[in-house]
Amino acid sequence: MRRATPFMTLALAISFGGCASTAMRTLSETVDGDVIRYFPPEGRRWTYEAENEVIIALDRMDAARDHLQEIDTKIDDMDDAYAAVNERGGAGREVAEAKMDWLKLRRDSAYADLGAAEINVLCARARLELTKAQLAVRFDLPVEEDYVEPFEDQHEDCEEDLASARTRQEEVFQEVLKAKDNWRNVRSSYAQKSGDFHHGLWID
Repeated sequence: MRRATPFMTLALAISFGGCASTAMRTLSETVDGDVIRYFPPEGRRWTYEAENEVIIALDRMDAARDHLQEIDTKIDDMDDAYAAVNERGGAGREVAEAKMDWLKLRRDSAYADLGAAEINVLCARARLELTKAQLAVRFDLPVEEDYVEPFEDQHEDCEEDLASARTRQEEVFQEVLKAKDNWRNVRSSYAQKSGDFHHGLWID
């Protein structure tokens, strides 16, 4: 598990074309440390719970990044399979091409997952700051009038971005399923015609 450490800047690498573009995003609203240090023990416990949600989100982001790397490795391996196809005089090329199309869409899907996971980290941090702001008001600490409102807006904006990212995740995932079905159909057709049921291109 990841240790809780300050992390206010988030790199959002969201790409559906195969190469990552990075946009740096930060939280514009954060609770001053001078306010937090006056929290009573009860308030600190609630803050720790919100911090744990950030840690969980960070772990999920790491898992999404690892998955993307796994897909990249599979694509590299598929390049070797292309070489094998060429050595066989091009037999099975249509199967190799269909599988590569599927793998590239899986990479697009992995990028979508990573993008959503990174936004989710930002939202978890926005929830943490909102919790701190609410606690500051609850414990009647010296903060300005309507102190919580900008924190609520910040969290709401992030949740809207996350909803959009998750919609994109589902869209790309459906494309992946279609590409996988197409590859399996092409594979089955070629295997029936050629009698070759054992080549590495047949493995999922």
